[in-house]
Amino acid sequence: MTHLSRLLACSALASGLLTASAFAAEPTTEVVITAQKRPEPLSRAPLSVAVVTGEQMERNGAHDLKDLQVLTPSLLITSTANEAQTTARLRGVGTVGDNPGLESSVGVTIDGVLRPRTATAMSDLGVLDRVEILKGPQSDTYGKGASAGIIQVVTKLPSLTPSQSYELTAGSQWTLGASAYLTGPLADSLAGSLYVATRQRDGQYDIHTGDGPRTKTDDGDINYDSIRGQLLYAPSGSLRMRLIADYTRRDESCCAGTAIAIGGTRGYIDSLSDDEGTASVVDPEGREAWANRPTGQEINDGGVSLQTDLAITPTLQLTSITAARYWDHNSGYDADFSSADVYYRNEGGSFGNRFNTVSQEVRLNGKTWRFDWMAGVFLDTEELTRNDETIYGADYEGYLSLLLSGGANPARVSEITGLPVGQSFVPGQGAHDVHDQRERNAAIFGHVDWFVTDTLTVLIGARSNHQKKTLVSHYTTSDAGIACARATASKSVICQAASNPAFTDLTNVQGAEESATVGSIKVKWQITPGIMTYASYGEGWKGAGFNLDREQTSAFAVDRNTSFGAETSRAYELGAKARFFDGRLAVDGTLFDQRFRNFQLNTFLGTSFLVTSIPNLRSKGVELESRYVTGFGLNLRAGATYTDAKFGPEAITGLPLLANNTPSFAPEWSSAFGLDYSRMVHGLKLTASLDGRYNSDYNTGSDLAPIKIQKAYTLYNGRVGIGAPDGNWTLELWGLNLTDETYYQVAFSAPFQSGSFKAFTGNPRTVGLTLRLKH
Repeated sequence: MTHLSRLLACSALASGLLTASAFAAEPTTEVVITAQKRPEPLSRAPLSVAVVTGEQMERNGAHDLKDLQVLTPSLLITSTANEAQTTARLRGVGTVGDNPGLESSVGVTIDGVLRPRTATAMSDLGVLDRVEILKGPQSDTYGKGASAGIIQVVTKLPSLTPSQSYELTAGSQWTLGASAYLTGPLADSLAGSLYVATRQRDGQYDIHTGDGPRTKTDDGDINYDSIRGQLLYAPSGSLRMRLIADYTRRDESCCAGTAIAIGGTRGYIDSLSDDEGTASVVDPEGREAWANRPTGQEINDGGVSLQTDLAITPTLQLTSITAARYWDHNSGYDADFSSADVYYRNEGGSFGNRFNTVSQEVRLNGKTWRFDWMAGVFLDTEELTRNDETIYGADYEGYLSLLLSGGANPARVSEITGLPVGQSFVPGQGAHDVHDQRERNAAIFGHVDWFVTDTLTVLIGARSNHQKKTLVSHYTTSDAGIACARATASKSVICQAASNPAFTDLTNVQGAEESATVGSIKVKWQITPGIMTYASYGEGWKGAGFNLDREQTSAFAVDRNTSFGAETSRAYELGAKARFFDGRLAVDGTLFDQRFRNFQLNTFLGTSFLVTSIPNLRSKGVELESRYVTGFGLNLRAGATYTDAKFGPEAITGLPLLANNTPSFAPEWSSAFGLDYSRMVHGLKLTASLDGRYNSDYNTGSDLAPIKIQKAYTLYNGRVGIGAPDGNWTLELWGLNLTDETYYQVAFSAPFQSGSFKAFTGNPRTVGLTLRLKH
């Protein structure tokens, strides 16, 4: 019997037991969600949704999407070379984010506005109502960026009741933070809110700067300011308008990698650097890294949106969401991950991405006899500019010579090219590329809920998408690739993409246009007021795109076609949701089986990235989440996900380990668990919370190299507070990663350093105090 058949048998048994339960009741305190773009209780929504409320986020000191991981299973969010390359994964499926031409498989919306990539949503979320994590394909409702799921963030509405809240935080690693939230009436029927925050923290890595010019001796710090303002206008019961504007600026250094394996070329790096060049021993817990070039990054993120809700009749409502956003990132990058000056990217705009997006969604929701229905139109434009460069450092030529001669001849490159020593790869020369991609999307979508009986509902959804992309790439090799042009041997090392003369002053224009239709069908059975079961089928689609990097053939010719095909998915789910004891106990379970065709996998090739379409990927398993409100100040929650994910049997050129193997970031088991407790002690309110997250072993590299495996680990966050009974003030002692677990976000091979591997690690233990004031 297979894993899935066992799980189906267990589910059938559990369903029978739940049906027979005499104590199921209509929930009394159920959270209301909008996962299907209409309000409904979580217990009645026929899809797998994990919900984290704003109160939970506040209790746990969570500010951004990464903080969600400890509060819910299945979700993994990781960053690589910098925070601008951040990826979310659900059920073991997601997109590596190092290539901005590659869209997210798990999309993110904030207040109804889709963000173009996961990284563009990595900011302080402000005061939240809730976060909904929708698992499995959601393309029929949310479009092309949801072939594996959606994270939907809903911020708190302004209120006509005045209130203020403030937060001051101080902790280890010079963690400092302050935020303020004010809301109240501005005029009749007009409420406003303003949220401002500033947060800082020293870097988690100690940096050896070697040859310089870098002077900053830490890396991976936090330093940002954020502001979000909202206006809510509701002159009548039939009209509501919500205007939101936000801006965030980050000025940080990220990311250096710590050694997890040391190869035989370490001595060459050592001989070229003022210090030891790179690690001589493997000690990830020491959090030491070597980088002679700055890794400063600056991100500016802002936008405005207007949502209008108009009740045309008691049974017909019009919703319009108009939004414009921009996101601009530039950073420095020590590309050789050593303190020798091999190669790098400059700070100040020569390396980074910029997105400008405008979107419009209009939808009608109505009720007719036994039908609830929704019909809508979605339009958006995206302007993406990617600046990329690879600059030779003072040690580039010398290091290649040592590689080519086995460490015996520091002038080997000169002998091959016939140029004087130091003239084959002149410091400061290199590759400078600009990619301008324009995308236009249009979609029509609709959903119908057919109430066959009072307890049986059939839900059908469909979306037709049309996408058009154009890309203009201009490549410049400032020294015309002279070393590669003159090389007579060892071209595989000398003729890296950055030094290939075929890219000199080259403009490449590409275009693609496609249409796709996806759909879903769900059958929901409300067995009792407190027990619901459902079965569903859904389709996902993520459009074709272009690799925004240099691609060359084995003959060192330019590969002018950098396109990759659309990614599609199909998912089957069987689920049940039960509420007992007047809704105080909630149990949600889901069996899932989802299959991806032409999964878009991004892989680091040592000096560049390449997107490869993997013919088949399957992810199946079971999810279980439960919550219990005991009634005497103690709340318990726990969830677990079992995932059996596998690539198909097809052999993939350049990626021999993928066939029949588990993809990266797909732990077989993941779980999240926690408790909250409160009681009165001597006239003061005592609060405490503890949360944990467990992941079994998983690989952190898209090529599945065994050295990149992260062993099973558990993270714990805890908080204890004392305050006024009415909540006017609270003082909290908190700790993140209480056991100081060292774990990899991503492991990767060090460029040009055979056998050497580095890792970007998660944050170490941090402890501190937070004072909250409310009025």
